[in-house]
Amino acid sequence: MNYKNNQFYIENVSAKKIAKKYGTPIYCYSLNILRNNVYNFKKYFKSINPLICYSVKSNSNIEILKEIKKLGLGADVVSQGEMMKVLKSKINSKKIVFSGVGKTSKEISYAIDKKILLINAESKSEVEEIERIARSKKKL
Repeated sequence: MNYKNNQFYIENVSAKKIAKKYGTPIYCYSLNILRNNVYNFKKYFKSINPLICYSVKSNSNIEILKEIKKLGLGADVVSQGEMMKVLKSKINSKKIVFSGVGKTSKEISYAIDKKILLINAESKSEVEEIERIARSKKKL
């Protein structure tokens, strides 16, 4: 994103041209910047090779999620709906982390059924609920 002759550009396309074609308001994302940020993060943490999980609550656009998958990232979700979108975008379930407070039993059950990487428990009672559900599914 930059300015040329006092005009705002996104990936070498004038914001004015985008607004004229698609109307406003509109959201524009820079795939180049996304790729560059992921590349840099991976480069600086190469020695430990972490699983980088994109926070889906920041932007759950399915096309963005598909790009995240192509970049080899996982996903951090806070609801069953977000998890469903991530799975629809073909991100491997073993790269999904379920975080956040207020997870319902239904959501926990869904996460266990989908064999996601992990569920971040926010309380002792949530740990007990995860354990109860996992036992009932013979997953523990």
